[in-house]
Amino acid sequence: MVYCYNYLSKRVYIRSTRDVPNGKRVKLHYQFEKTGQEKYGASGIGRLYINNEKVGEEQIQRTLKLRYSFGESFDIGRDSASPVSEEYKAGAQFTGGNIEKVVIDLAGEKHIDHEAETRITMKRQ
Repeated sequence: MVYCYNYLSKRVYIRSTRDVPNGKRVKLHYQFEKTGQEKYGASGIGRLYINNEKVGEEQIQRTLKLRYSFGESFDIGRDSASPVSEEYKAGAQFTGGNIEKVVIDLAGEKHIDHEAETRITMKRQ
């Protein structure tokens, strides 16, 4: 399993230390722990888990302060916009089986940058 964080074409890869097992009951999990003090764009540690066992970890020095570009999307099982990583081509699709369930847990405190939200709203008008 591989996770790639792309910050302005500076990529951080987290690679699992073991292969994803075959079977119907495989749980894949990514966790980001904020370690930096910045309110927005803080650094942190990214972790990969397979069936609740940690199989990869890497420091991420900086994260995006605002929003991703309007042309990007949040895809599951494919990447319909520009690739995050140079390790696959645009339009790539997952072919390793069936994805039966996806759970997104946005833990922690939500931060809202009111000035940035106002700028985005004004540009849309």
